[in-house]
Amino acid sequence: MAQDSTQSLQQAFKQLPPMVLGAPEAMQVFFMDVQAWRGLEKTGPSPEGLRRLAFAPFIRPLESLGYGLDPWSLNAKVSFDDVSYFAGFGQAPANISYWGLKDKQAVAKLVADLKQGDFAAVDGDVPGLIANGAAGAMDMKKGNPKDPWRGMMGKTSFVLPRDTALIQASSAADMKRLAQPAPSVADNEIVAAAVAGLKEGVPADRGRIVQAVVISPVIGLAAIDPAKVLLASGADINTAKQNLQAAAEANGRGIPPYFGGIIADAQIDNLPAVVVSLSYADCATAKQAVDGIGAAWKESMAAAVEAKISGRTVEAGKLCAAVVNLTSPKAENAGNPILAQVMNRYMRRELTLLQIGTPR
Repeated sequence: MAQDSTQSLQQAFKQLPPMVLGAPEAMQVFFMDVQAWRGLEKTGPSPEGLRRLAFAPFIRPLESLGYGLDPWSLNAKVSFDDVSYFAGFGQAPANISYWGLKDKQAVAKLVADLKQGDFAAVDGDVPGLIANGAAGAMDMKKGNPKDPWRGMMGKTSFVLPRDTALIQASSAADMKRLAQPAPSVADNEIVAAAVAGLKEGVPADRGRIVQAVVISPVIGLAAIDPAKVLLASGADINTAKQNLQAAAEANGRGIPPYFGGIIADAQIDNLPAVVVSLSYADCATAKQAVDGIGAAWKESMAAAVEAKISGRTVEAGKLCAAVVNLTSPKAENAGNPILAQVMNRYMRRELTLLQIGTPR
């Protein structure tokens, strides 16, 4: 039996507090599976392989990756290949990063090795917290672009071991809350439905998720107050549905309003792919979204990059996921041309693929 393709992703989600899903951001959580990415190139990352890491700039320890895996590992005090995943959320300098390791013993060893360097225990009400300086401080003399704990500006890192992961932040401010993330992002029904969709879109025996990002409806709405459409834990789905519907009617053409979802960068049958999984209240609406994303791709993106499109709906608890695979017809290198195009459109605020509106 092949391992579930979403296993590492779900391990990361279990570490994350639900408050991140209430952030008024289009992209709320970033994830990278180290083992899946390293599996693309046995001899070490090529420029194309590094460029594929579209979410790396949003995860602090990955900012140092471009200088080579060996210098990174030396400064990190752990081999890059011994990390299972990285995840992160929030805006710099207050962004929070997670280092997923093999087991609790690996976490304890890394903490001990950091204390051999310039990390020391932090007094306060968060047991196990260590830091290499004062909160929010920068020490240019200690700056090292190859060091994931310091970076070019010599920024302080606060580090907290939690289960099989380490949490990295620039201050102790949220560490108490981060140490107790129950319920977690994994328990959110909107995220869980999107994950169920990804399991179908990325078959474990033929594919792996390399990176993923949790998205909110904000990504598909041009001019809307995020607070009206975001579902933090405990919010009412029916109210959110009504608000989303009203926003869609004012937004022009698009796909039906979704509660949230995941965009995954995957390698399926040795071909680069992007898999979109959006959470809906029912499968009839999700089917409209599958058709709408396919139409939007042909209309706005097919001329820029070639992709084979397939889609399906997946029942998930009370919700239903709209799942669309965009697969490259060939793999010329370790890059993902479809992901590059999606991120390019997102950065230019032209991602019509996921635009919420009245059906096309």
